[in-house]
Amino acid sequence: MNLLIWRRRNARLVEIAVPPHVELGSAVAWWSQIMGLLAPRWKRALYGQPHLSWEYVADSSGVRVQVWVPGPVPPGLVEKAIRSAWPGATVTTRPAVPPVPRAATTSRGRMVLARPDHYPLTTTHSGDPLRALLGALSGLRPGEHAAVQITARPITGRRLSAAHRAASALRNGTSSTLRGDLFDLITPGSLNRTRPTELARMFPERAEEIRAILAKANQPRFAVRISYAVTSDREDARGRTRGRAHEIAATFALYASGHQYLRRRRSYTVSRRMTTGYLLSVSELAAIAHLPYD
Repeated sequence: MNLLIWRRRNARLVEIAVPPHVELGSAVAWWSQIMGLLAPRWKRALYGQPHLSWEYVADSSGVRVQVWVPGPVPPGLVEKAIRSAWPGATVTTRPAVPPVPRAATTSRGRMVLARPDHYPLTTTHSGDPLRALLGALSGLRPGEHAAVQITARPITGRRLSAAHRAASALRNGTSSTLRGDLFDLITPGSLNRTRPTELARMFPERAEEIRAILAKANQPRFAVRISYAVTSDREDARGRTRGRAHEIAATFALYASGHQYLRRRRSYTVSRRMTTGYLLSVSELAAIAHLPYD
């Protein structure tokens, strides 16, 4: 508990001023650098792994991009990584404050993966997918605030191997979970496996799924939680805040692939805390959390 309090008290916000020109690969470079925050195993066991929160914060004056940094991360580390990934960007560091203030009316939610997290989202877009989100965050009235949080923590170890087990299970027609293996043992005839070549003829889509899973598994991955909130200081603004929240959630449909998509879930708190999260690769995370290209 003392560690959690210390993290909160020493947390800071790093606001990023977008440079005139943003290169397409800058966000991938940034999140790859953030993998360097991965703590040694003994430190993760004792204190846990620090996480960051990439945030789009909006009010009547416009939209800002900021990064919430917990206390254990050394001062200057994130700021230098930002300047390195986005040359020309300027940063302003200040003590952390909540992403949205307390208000009379609040609508909030979170985005979750519809399928197991070894299936990837799309990372190829003809334009900047952030345009839709920035449009949904713009045009707020005085007294209204909105925020989108992408909370991310570097992941290593046993959890990453689940994707390879899932790909193997698809190829061989077996289960990738302990529960499925136990069910196979008690099901008559379940041990008579179909050959992989026969499975490929029966389910031609599996080959593409396996390639997509392995492509994601070959990249560094983060545990991620995406949440959003819209607030208003007017008690009669419930319909307006709810509509704005739905508009924000709808923009994440741009990341749907043939294998995976994000769907909306209800959330009851606006917090930077993080539990388990779902796994996204560096390229997936960079497609969602980056500076505007134009």
